[in-house]
Amino acid sequence: MDNLNVPVPPASSDSEDKDTIISNLLQYCTEHEIWISPKIAIRRIPGRGLGVYATKPLRAGERIMQVPTAALFSTSSVPPSFVSKEARKGIPVHALLAAYLAFGLSETKRDEYVRWMATWPKLTDFTGTMPLLWPEALEQPMTMATATRLGENGISTSSSSATGGLQRETDSVDKFLPLPPSLTGSWLWLHQQQGKAAKENCEKTTAAAVTTTKLLDIQKRKFQSHLQIIAQTFPTLAPALLSPHDPLHWRFVHMWCNVNSRCFYYLRPGQSPPKDSNEAMAMCPGMDLFNHSDDPTCRTTYDRKGYEVSTLQPLSAGEEILLGYGVHNNDVLWAEYGFVMDDNADDGVQLDEIVLASLTAEQRKTLKNAGYLGDYWVKSDGLCWRTEAVSWLDVLTTSQWLRFIEGKYDPAVADERFALELAGTGDRNETKTGTRKRKRGSNGSIRTTDEVNTVTNDVGTPSQRAKRKQIAWIRATVEMAENSLLGLLSIVTEKGDFQVTGDKSSTELLQRFGDEDAVLEVQNLGGPSIPEVKTSQAALRHRMCVQRWRQILRLCNDVMTTIRESDPALQDQTTTKGAVNSPGASQDVEAMVDDFLRETGR
Repeated sequence: MDNLNVPVPPASSDSEDKDTIISNLLQYCTEHEIWISPKIAIRRIPGRGLGVYATKPLRAGERIMQVPTAALFSTSSVPPSFVSKEARKGIPVHALLAAYLAFGLSETKRDEYVRWMATWPKLTDFTGTMPLLWPEALEQPMTMATATRLGENGISTSSSSATGGLQRETDSVDKFLPLPPSLTGSWLWLHQQQGKAAKENCEKTTAAAVTTTKLLDIQKRKFQSHLQIIAQTFPTLAPALLSPHDPLHWRFVHMWCNVNSRCFYYLRPGQSPPKDSNEAMAMCPGMDLFNHSDDPTCRTTYDRKGYEVSTLQPLSAGEEILLGYGVHNNDVLWAEYGFVMDDNADDGVQLDEIVLASLTAEQRKTLKNAGYLGDYWVKSDGLCWRTEAVSWLDVLTTSQWLRFIEGKYDPAVADERFALELAGTGDRNETKTGTRKRKRGSNGSIRTTDEVNTVTNDVGTPSQRAKRKQIAWIRATVEMAENSLLGLLSIVTEKGDFQVTGDKSSTELLQRFGDEDAVLEVQNLGGPSIPEVKTSQAALRHRMCVQRWRQILRLCNDVMTTIRESDPALQDQTTTKGAVNSPGASQDVEAMVDDFLRETGR
């Protein structure tokens, strides 16, 4: 292995000439025969790093960049002197590339790559934005910092029974989850805090339910596995690699994150597609500067000659050229790349735990047999089909429901028969109306209009009952979001006052969201002092948590509003007056969060 002790070239400092970094990269690209259209330019975007822009009008389908295979950084770039071909069979590609960049580069290779690597994110960029590198305490419930809790300042947490099987039994919760359960933890956590009965119900249901994918938990297992494999491959370096108090550990972390966030799918000539797509990757100089969008304006293709980037639509001079990293919700973008998007058409929240916790064992068995167990989502355009289908499960008979999911039964028929049954003219065996039997009027005659309306309001049509379940499931997510947002705001507010102070350097914030000084010292930070880095780091982490929870709250409230507005009878479906998840309370929480985001520069 070449020059094991040669340090990885540091990323550019804030004081370095940004134009020089870009010009050095362009020179590197020229030397490696990477073609860049004269109609585009690389520019620095305040707060976002680098991006690619059109300098002249571009046609749809116009080629704007070409990276030859020889310029790619892949397993072919790692010499046998670092890891033999036989030994690397047991090393994931991601881990191998990261290790070579962290401590395997020869001085010659380091000098070759340094101009390209200067455009990569710094270690502090990753530690500030990727939950993978945050203190483990942020993965656990936190106590609210002030008396500003649910149940105070005019906001109550009492609720009615319309919670989709998840009953809330206490009036106050003094803890919150900093990170959303889509990353780690459980969406049932809040209800588990609110009474023994609810806790027991959640525990039993969770044991029988499909486990929702926890992105951060999966990512942590992946990183630890890679770290252990590299430590076993280089036993003399193992103590340093495995110690968060050693600089080598953080060099590996830094390169692992760069490989993770900057690689493209790549198969070597003659290579068969692996079962795990992560085993087919390469880093592409120049191409890694295109930023992500859920509505991309360019695309990549590759063949034996290399990669090519071309436009998807006409672009005007001055427009940023955007690439799609994939159809990813904000939790995936956050975990993998360290950013979230307020306007992400692909955003969504998985509801599996909440939905399954409201069902009986028999109902879950029916879902499993039908292939409908799990994978329930609320997305920006509404509930997914699978979630809607489950909401009808105990509204229709089992045979009707099975025909319904096959497209052979129209739920509108159930509403029509329900109306006929209420009026006393239908066959009550045709529609499942719950345990309550339908009766004629008090004198045995057909019901009057007023009597029909009374029963309808008490019980609801089949469609209304299905939609009420949908609302209840979404509301449970809204409660979690509101609770966490209030907790996060309590850290940066005056006691008992929701007016944001803007004091981002508070001891409270640093203690909860900042790294230990010893950890920062070992990262060999240059430029800003450790206190400055810690202050900036803690504020950024806190703000990203607020931003993500705000996105979840907005998405769920918007979908819930759409469902309610589809039927006037549903528009009054709220919890007990003053409840935290009532429309008025949600608006109060949203307004406070928006004030905070504006004050902190959003």
